[in-house]
Amino acid sequence: MLASTLVVLGLFCAVVFVCGRRLALAAGIAHGDLAAAWVLGLLAMCLATYAAVLVVPLTAATAFALIGVAVLAAEVALRRRYPVPEVDTKGLVAFAGAVALTAAWCAEPAGAYAVLRSEGVLPAWQDYFIHGGVISQFGDPRALGRQSIYLADFPSSFYHFASYAGAAALAWPLDLPGLALSTSAWLPLGFLAMSAGAIALGQRLAGAAGGLAALAAVAVIPDASNYGLRNGLFSFHWMMLSHPGGDYALAAAFLSLALVGRARAASAALALAVLLLRAQFFLLFFVPWFAVALLCALPAGTRRRFGALSVVAVLLGAAATLYLLIPELDAAGWRVRLGSLEVFLDVMHHRQEPTAYTGVYHELASRGGSLPLLAGVGLTLAAALGAFIVLLPAALAAAYRRGVLQPIDAFAGCVIAWWLLLIGIAPEPWIGEGTNLLFQPFPLVYASAAIWTLCLLARCLPPRRAWAALLLLVVAGGAAIAFSAPRLAHPKFDWGQEGAAQRVPPGLVAAADFLRANAARGDIFAASGLREEFDLFDLATQVASLSGMPAYLSRPHLEMIKGEPRRSVVLARLRAIREMEGQADYDAAMRLLGAMGVRWYVHAGERGPRFDPGRSRAAFSSGALAVYRTP
Repeated sequence: MLASTLVVLGLFCAVVFVCGRRLALAAGIAHGDLAAAWVLGLLAMCLATYAAVLVVPLTAATAFALIGVAVLAAEVALRRRYPVPEVDTKGLVAFAGAVALTAAWCAEPAGAYAVLRSEGVLPAWQDYFIHGGVISQFGDPRALGRQSIYLADFPSSFYHFASYAGAAALAWPLDLPGLALSTSAWLPLGFLAMSAGAIALGQRLAGAAGGLAALAAVAVIPDASNYGLRNGLFSFHWMMLSHPGGDYALAAAFLSLALVGRARAASAALALAVLLLRAQFFLLFFVPWFAVALLCALPAGTRRRFGALSVVAVLLGAAATLYLLIPELDAAGWRVRLGSLEVFLDVMHHRQEPTAYTGVYHELASRGGSLPLLAGVGLTLAAALGAFIVLLPAALAAAYRRGVLQPIDAFAGCVIAWWLLLIGIAPEPWIGEGTNLLFQPFPLVYASAAIWTLCLLARCLPPRRAWAALLLLVVAGGAAIAFSAPRLAHPKFDWGQEGAAQRVPPGLVAAADFLRANAARGDIFAASGLREEFDLFDLATQVASLSGMPAYLSRPHLEMIKGEPRRSVVLARLRAIREMEGQADYDAAMRLLGAMGVRWYVHAGERGPRFDPGRSRAAFSSGALAVYRTP
């Protein structure tokens, strides 16, 4: 098993690097740098695999293999005519540091599936159940051809699914359920891409020393939740480990910035790819990227006269456009926006205890007026940036005095300004959670401030001395991270404690194993406990993530709010399940299941379902779980 796993992972990495180095050289990146190559290769293979499985009914493994064969064949054909240059030694050292730091940060969550199997508790953020199901949807042969894994035989709604494709490509070769791959493959692949993307951006900003500075900024220096206001919700590292889609989006954003003004087409393609990797990040990233790309494209003379004006015009023009779209510009619209902003600030500052400023915002808000709102936005910025709220302006001032500022340096200020404008506009996504689009992408703001601060300082120092000092920081900091990563990445807010150690019903893992071993390709299951009220994940979500099988219905509320005709399908299926569960006769219940096209039914509870309270007719029973199979 270990040998086959190493072979699969070796082939996976070989395809990623070969693809990435060719793309890096095509984009004009010196030496086909390993960090940039990893990011380009991984993102290109994820996007290509995702596109392939959408168009053709293939598993992600098959699609990845076909694309990989084409990549390797192209490499053989190109190698003699266009040889790959030798790898830069300092770039290799930086990438090795990224690999080591990825191992340090991801070691604990990577073992979460094994802990779940032995202890019945998932020691990782609860959303991994959802992510695992999506990975199985694209990669597990059991789900092939059944469309949405959470609403079988119905198309998935458009969402940022591309990042899952790499991990999904490992599902069939390794024969692992999506939950296992979400923590042991999807997360570390993304974290490494994010770290490598930071290196590539840092090298653009300050050479080899900048690469190490950027790596230290995102993977070594403790984030702002560990000091100052100590608001745990604004933990960069917790976000990167609990919501790994953001890692892939940051990787694309960093490399897009590294290519600004040098390879415009590649930079634009990566900027647009952020939408398919993490849509919330796209909303925050694209406008500042466009402003900086425009600034870099201006002739030097025009830039000196009108550069600042062009950046301000882009930001305000984009804000005005977005404001007019959400919702109509009238008095009611103003009240809606102010109400959304108040909700956002209340969630950020009043519901994240313990913090170092307990009750401060609540006291301010009780006074009413606009001043508390301004203070709340200021507290948000301070909680998100920590020391960099002071260090970034100081680094910019030092670089200005030394005359080493570059047009690209405008991005750090642009992204902060755009984030503040977005907070003021307060758009609300379709899921009805007003904080989602505003809070989720904050890691881009923090990472930009941290990377630019360290890179600007590195730019002001002699290159050799800066590189040696930063290498020492990365090595020493990496050793510390190896021991402290679990503590630093654990949620610090009270409400997150249960979400980071989700207990599953006794027997769930065994029931999922039974389904994986006995279900035929294309079988679907239904689960008990479904309800119309909001439920982040239910029994059906957990079973899908652990078995790789598509669910007849899961999380009805979150499916219904996506509109028609999905809502009608969900309500019809919910009625059908409840009618089946209301049967007192086993044979009648099985006939109804068969009529629904459902092969398996999973019930959780101390007693069996109404049609079999003693669970004597179950095909499998363990703990609180019973599994029924239609004849």
